[in-house]
Amino acid sequence: MRKVDWVSIPQILVTADPLFFVLLLVSITVEQLIRAWRWQLILKGHAVPFWESYRGLLLGYFFNNVLPARAGEFIRAGYLGRKGILSSSEAFGSVVLERFADGIVVVCFIFASLVLFPVSPVIRQAGYSAMVFYFLVLIAIIFLQFRKEWMGRVTSFFLGFLPERFRERAVTAQDSFIGGLGLIRDPSRFLLVVVVSFVAWSASVFSYYLALKIFHLPLGLDAAILLIAVLSLGAMIPSSPGMIGIFEYCCMLVLSDMLQVQREVAASFGLFTHFVSYVYILAIGIAILACENLSFHELQSHPR
Repeated sequence: MRKVDWVSIPQILVTADPLFFVLLLVSITVEQLIRAWRWQLILKGHAVPFWESYRGLLLGYFFNNVLPARAGEFIRAGYLGRKGILSSSEAFGSVVLERFADGIVVVCFIFASLVLFPVSPVIRQAGYSAMVFYFLVLIAIIFLQFRKEWMGRVTSFFLGFLPERFRERAVTAQDSFIGGLGLIRDPSRFLLVVVVSFVAWSASVFSYYLALKIFHLPLGLDAAILLIAVLSLGAMIPSSPGMIGIFEYCCMLVLSDMLQVQREVAASFGLFTHFVSYVYILAIGIAILACENLSFHELQSHPR
């Protein structure tokens, strides 16, 4: 964010197009609804109601924005555990599988960005590293599903040092977590989840495209894909809750350094887009907590 004339930022923000802003909110909402449906598909064997899936998803995003280390993913799983729909460990396993499906799409976006744009060596190396990471995750998921007895031997050795009551709970949680990854055994359903993931991320691409249009930027969907690819790489870097700072830096890197957008406009885009998405999730998360009379402590103390 260096070399930005901050005095001119308010003048740029007031030029934001209100019509595209409204369309952006609609697009974000559609994207979240699609993602909630996808989580419901992953958990199809448990007959999770759609709106429970939606509330759990948004609560996860909410706590990811206010707590470090992506703690919202655990709280999201705990929400379904608290509802008694399934164990929180199995729900967390489904979250891991969902993130892997996201990774397939993100890797495609990264590959497209490497082909379409003259990215820096650092971004290129980060992109290759992300591809290797998701390939290793795939190997791990397959290993857990089809070589479960090997995993059992390894964990039994380490769990043998624990007291009996803790050992039993750990084994139960482990089995439930692996059960949450079970969709990988059903190729047709897993393929459907991947297809829905592409649809959800396409909605995200359209959201960023609309955000670009809010600031009258003559950039297309390919620029939105590049933005998402770099932001996804940025999300892999340990940072403050909600990617505060990292988000704005990635936007500046893409728009100003790579696409030659004026630095003040790029900074305005990053600040505005991040603020809108942050407040959107914050408002819905608070509304869900209030409507269900939930507290952070209650979500932490769910049954495993």
